[in-house]
Amino acid sequence: MQMLEKLSNALDKFALVLSSLILAAVFCLVMSGVVLRITGHNFALSEELSRWGLVSICFIGASAALKRKQHVGVNMVLQAMPLAVGKFCVMLAYLVVLATLMFATRYSLKAALSAEGMIGDIVPVSMMWVKLSLPLGMAMMCVHLLYGLFSIPTGKTIGSVLIGAQEEG
Repeated sequence: MQMLEKLSNALDKFALVLSSLILAAVFCLVMSGVVLRITGHNFALSEELSRWGLVSICFIGASAALKRKQHVGVNMVLQAMPLAVGKFCVMLAYLVVLATLMFATRYSLKAALSAEGMIGDIVPVSMMWVKLSLPLGMAMMCVHLLYGLFSIPTGKTIGSVLIGAQEEG
C-alpha cells in the first residue's frame, strides 16, 4: 500500500510537471502563430503541434485531477447513505471505472503502437508519439484509482473516499 501511495504521488507530480510544460509550449506556439500571422508570415507547425499538445494535456492532466479529487462528481446520494453502504457503492464505482480505464488503456496503447508508420500532416513525426499520451494518462489514472480503492476501507467519512469531493474539515 505504501509503495502504491509513493507511485501515485510520483505520477501525480510527473503529470503536473509534464502538463505544465506542454501547456507552456502550447501557449508559446499559439502566441507565436498569432504574431507571425499578423506580420504576414505563415507558421503551419503551430496549429498541428498545438492540437497535439491540447490532446496530451487532456489525458495527462486528467490523471492529476483524479489524484487531487478534482473531477466532477454528483455525490449527494452517496453522502446521504450510511458510511458502510456508501463505501461499498464507491468501491463498486472505482472497480467499474478501473475496468473501463484498463480496457481503454490497452486499446489506446495498441492503437498508438499501430500508428508508428503514420506521419503528421505538417510535422513529419510518427503519430505513435502523439497517441501515446492517451494510454500514458489512462495508466496513471489506473494507479491513482488503485490507490484510492485500497484506501476506501480506512476512510473515516464518505467525503474522504469520493472521487469528486474533498474531505470536509
